[in-house]
Amino acid sequence: MTIDPVELAYPPTRSEDVSTDFFGTTVTDEYRWLEDQNSEEVAGWVKAQAEVADRYLSGLPGREKLAARLGELLALTSSGVPELHGQRWFRFTGDGVAQQQVFRVAEEPLGEGTVLIDPNSASAEGTTAIAAAVPDPTGRLVAWAYQEVGSDWRTWHIRDVETGADLPDELRWGKFVTPAWLADSSGFVWGMYPTEEGDVYSAANPSPKLLLHKLGTEPAQDRLLFHRPEQPGLFAWPWMDKEAGWLLVLLTDSDNDTQSVWACNLNDPADELHELVPPAHAEWAPVGADERGFILWTDLEAERGRLVTLDRGTGAIQTLVPMRDERLELAESTGDGFVLSWLVDACSRVTRHDRDGTETGRIELPGIGSVTAISASDETSLVHLAYTAFDTPPQVLQHDLATGQTSTAFAATIAGPELVTEQVWVTSKDGTKLPAFVIHRSDITPDNGPHPTVLYGYGGFYVNQTPVFSPGIVTWTESGGVWVVATLRGGAEYGSAWHDAGKLDKKQNVFDDAIATAEALIEAGWTTAAQLAANGGSNGGLLAGALLTQRPELFAAVVPQVGVLDMLRYQEFTIGRAWASDYGIANRSREEFDYLYAYSPLHNLRPGTAYPPVLLMTSDHDDRVVPAHTFKFGARLQSVLPAGGIGIIRVTYGAGHGQGKSRATQLAERADLLTFVAHHTGLTL
Repeated sequence: MTIDPVELAYPPTRSEDVSTDFFGTTVTDEYRWLEDQNSEEVAGWVKAQAEVADRYLSGLPGREKLAARLGELLALTSSGVPELHGQRWFRFTGDGVAQQQVFRVAEEPLGEGTVLIDPNSASAEGTTAIAAAVPDPTGRLVAWAYQEVGSDWRTWHIRDVETGADLPDELRWGKFVTPAWLADSSGFVWGMYPTEEGDVYSAANPSPKLLLHKLGTEPAQDRLLFHRPEQPGLFAWPWMDKEAGWLLVLLTDSDNDTQSVWACNLNDPADELHELVPPAHAEWAPVGADERGFILWTDLEAERGRLVTLDRGTGAIQTLVPMRDERLELAESTGDGFVLSWLVDACSRVTRHDRDGTETGRIELPGIGSVTAISASDETSLVHLAYTAFDTPPQVLQHDLATGQTSTAFAATIAGPELVTEQVWVTSKDGTKLPAFVIHRSDITPDNGPHPTVLYGYGGFYVNQTPVFSPGIVTWTESGGVWVVATLRGGAEYGSAWHDAGKLDKKQNVFDDAIATAEALIEAGWTTAAQLAANGGSNGGLLAGALLTQRPELFAAVVPQVGVLDMLRYQEFTIGRAWASDYGIANRSREEFDYLYAYSPLHNLRPGTAYPPVLLMTSDHDDRVVPAHTFKFGARLQSVLPAGGIGIIRVTYGAGHGQGKSRATQLAERADLLTFVAHHTGLTL
């Protein structure tokens, strides 16, 4: 390919003599000045880089065709699962025209009802989205917050459902923690991050305060339930047992990779939050409560998960549904039992159970796909499930526990070539067997290959990679490309042991798994190194960066999106300290420094290496993985590339890490990504 040198005239980037000593090893950090998001110099450098990227991407062929199909798919109508609160049903919907979804209330599960919260009127550019909307037990009030330009920061408001007006209450500096309403709807428990006005988009966040807010009172009067400022890696997640008035709190200690269970009887003024289950390397999730105590999902002494009861007084644990060969992923309480969703080789299966945990039947799904949410209530026999697959836009399935009948309550359909999803098996470097999903048009096979292919992965933080609808995947595969979603260690597809095998000093396993998947695709005839691109976002952006630095010859293009790329300093920004459970912290011990330094993408870019074309993607308001990761990595990459080498930095303005992006922003980003990889893998458009 001929490169126009004008297009790749990167802005000059100065370097500084900055270094840090890690246990006797001096590490240079010549682009640390790019961490200052308030600097005019940094803003000018970023603007110049973005202009280079825009010129380059706009000159690539085929973008109009890809953008047109992406636009059609992004314009599909959408609906979340309806939730019953009191006598009202609440759900998110999208009409395919407005930039953002709205929050709706109705008298029937999928009734049109009325729009209660509409963020589209708040921003002409579509940069305001609903971050969360949490109805109270009666359905009379909703705690809600907007997400502005993609930021994780929340200001909580309370809306009266009858009048549509907000109460005077305004609670600032929330983040991540969903409010837990009291049984009588007089207030809720929420999480506030103590913050000084200033650099709120990149400064490291302290541990949150857990507060009890009573409606009609000033936030300064909120009752402090829990706060340990001396432990910045501690996070508190509240849940209310609305019948008995007990508060359950899950305390996650990211520094020690443990979680403990605490509780407090809010009906007893003398009771304080106290520990029920001591810290352990295990996860918990509340499901419900009854006379036996709290009902929770946990992987304590059950790596693939089980359902248990937890005695409120003694902390005694009793198993309701024991661990199986498949992983227990989701659990919801119903009037007479439970609905559980399991992962079988990263695909969903749903079962019904009585109150004692005995399985009483299955809820059949439309195909091989994913159940991403379940909505159930003690007040109705109706259960709603969100179902999707790679070629199936999200649907709402309605199952009646009384009749055993399942119907499709909502579905958006697409027309186009027939797409096929295959699950193939790969052997990693150490002999571990792992699956991967291969999505392609029905007439595309290894026999008539090789084909332009994108390898996507994540591999971390107990996060699953299962079949979910993606306009980008559909657009790519309809155009004749192959898209592969790798199932990597570090995720949750096979439970906690699978997660543990891909974190801390075992993080290299994740990269080895992805490399093995790439090599298996080539060996099977699906693609070649000259036609294979690597892509991932956030922790998956780290994966893409590691693949670039470890095996550059294996890929024709690499696209890290909002990636964690500086593994020695990630903990210095925003919520980064929370990731220590998966990554470790470089300045905490020699062992942690050694393994982080060994794979940190920023620190493993080498002069003289023939790197494939790289598209780095970030957003100016990403306050989760700050854009400095991308800026520093891009500056370093450009400094080691030979003349004509491609390493461009695409910046989305007015957006954050991912959630809350407008349809227009999603369209522009995905069109640029697909056009870039199509051009460099040889996909003919």
